[in-house]
Amino acid sequence: MTTPEAVAIKSAMSVAKQVADGTLRPAELDRTAADECRSLFGTVAGPDDPLWALHCEVARGVLAAGGLSADELTEWLGVAHHRAEAAVPDSVGPVED
Repeated sequence: MTTPEAVAIKSAMSVAKQVADGTLRPAELDRTAADECRSLFGTVAGPDDPLWALHCEVARGVLAAGGLSADELTEWLGVAHHRAEAAVPDSVGPVED
């Protein structure tokens, strides 16, 4: 039976060996980490997604860091306004004088 501690030690030893051998490639590690994150987190399914709160938190962080241009934000604001207008029921009939 392999414990989490044993797995962590084996992984650390593997990285240490690669560093000692000069075979560790940081760019490859970065790419692998990014691919893994994308597969776990990269699909935004909506409010029913268990990761929704985290997606929103990340989105706020991206906006705070200036990750989107003002032009793109303006486009998304238009999408949000359109979505909000579409959600309002048209149950009130025309106003008659």
